[in-house]
Amino acid sequence: MKEFDVVIAGGGVNGLACASLLAKKGLSVCVVERNDWVGGGAVTREVTVPGFKHDMFGSSHVWIHCNPDFKEIRPELEKHGLKYIWSDDQITGHPDQTGGPGIVIYRSIDKTVESIAAYSRKDAERYRAVHDEFEAIKDGFLKAFFAPPVPPSYMAQAMENSHEGLRRMQEFSLSAKTWVDNNFEDPFVRGVMLNWAMAPQILPEQEGAGQSFYIMIPAIHVFGQSIPEGGSQELPNAMMRYINASGGSVLTGTAVNKFLIEGGACVGLTTESGEDIRARLGVVSALEPKQTFLKFVGEEHLEPEFKQQVERFSFGKITICRVHYALKEAPRFANGELMSSCPFHRIVDSEPQLFKQYAEIAQGIPPTDPFLWSACWTVVDPSRAPEGQHTLIFDTFVSNWLQDGQTWDDIREDYVDDILLPKLQQYAPNITEENILGRYIETRESLEAANPSFVDGVTTGGERIQAQLGYFRPFPGYAHYRSPIKSLYMTGPHCHPGGAISAMGTITANIMLEDFGMQKNDF
Repeated sequence: MKEFDVVIAGGGVNGLACASLLAKKGLSVCVVERNDWVGGGAVTREVTVPGFKHDMFGSSHVWIHCNPDFKEIRPELEKHGLKYIWSDDQITGHPDQTGGPGIVIYRSIDKTVESIAAYSRKDAERYRAVHDEFEAIKDGFLKAFFAPPVPPSYMAQAMENSHEGLRRMQEFSLSAKTWVDNNFEDPFVRGVMLNWAMAPQILPEQEGAGQSFYIMIPAIHVFGQSIPEGGSQELPNAMMRYINASGGSVLTGTAVNKFLIEGGACVGLTTESGEDIRARLGVVSALEPKQTFLKFVGEEHLEPEFKQQVERFSFGKITICRVHYALKEAPRFANGELMSSCPFHRIVDSEPQLFKQYAEIAQGIPPTDPFLWSACWTVVDPSRAPEGQHTLIFDTFVSNWLQDGQTWDDIREDYVDDILLPKLQQYAPNITEENILGRYIETRESLEAANPSFVDGVTTGGERIQAQLGYFRPFPGYAHYRSPIKSLYMTGPHCHPGGAISAMGTITANIMLEDFGMQKNDF
């Protein structure tokens, strides 16, 4: 038997971030991970040709740099090998195949505004206004994003007593489509903005998405965008080294069999090999809630109402079809060298294209004319491929079920050859068979096999609907990262603030430190 102050099930970024902050505060921590590697949603592997490193899931690091507690532990991680490469100029390219120059999002707001102005000066100034308004809410955003969510009535009470507040509340309640149509006039700009807004798998007509624009637009300019040198997995790798160096232990290749419940409290866990690992202070599950409670806690320890909440937790119906390529040369976009120099692209034709795609997703039809998300990180990090060669990721959103009864495993190669690759070639015609050295296709089945927390191939931790956001995430009454089992805590993308690489496990760590009497939180 082993014993630590805290035991954490799941060695993804959030479990490791929780462990790293607890270790910095002097606690001994053990992280248990079923895979032979750490990372969860931030994994880098050579899946096409040896020497080509591909980020399998999470890739772009933006939200993590908003996290004040990550800033506290980042110097320690840098001592253990983490090195960020920052996009200090052009960040995201939005190519245009209709004759326009396309739009480039820069770290500089001024340069971004000028790029949008090529389509509409009015739209460019509206973009700037949204950016500028962020300054007034930045502190509130940071506190709300990296702290337990407050009851939904709090924001209404704060805003309902002024005309400006009521107007903003109305905007926050809009769907992404309505917000975009109300704020921008040029068709291409509208398509770009709508595509950007729906990145967290928000539906175009889903109400309550309006407020996200006031965060998503400014964040890239205020906080920047980066990737770890060598691959996204270098972040969890550095966390693992730091935890081990701090007297803790990260056990890979160690699957959980069950949580140990004694006297109504969680006191540790048992591994599949039969070993007990006990916790003096607390246990954290960084696994999705159905595994955590229905499989590893056990229904006999749950109240019927809570069990029902777990069973009803919705992961959603959207997954991805992703392709990894090893390339002789990087994509060359028809819009020219500036567009080609961007490492990251969002490729969308128009708003109608997006509406059609989401209609097909709702019907379980593989999208016939999809938008694409594309990243060639070797443009800025050549360490990820042999000299002069490149990696490429591109994907699109698809339904995780198919109307005709087939599986994505059945159709994935034909879908890539007939739909995804030809779509990319409309914008980057040099991605030909002569340029491609190897490929690997990721779909619902391989996603869930790689990580059981990607339930039904959903990589965002759970559907982002009003009933599962903020104070309701993951369940009403449990948005404070504590579970109904004493001393068992929750972390991960199924908790607030949701998916993306944000290291939100630090929030859970702060809750625990307060419960242990080691600090007083100001949230």
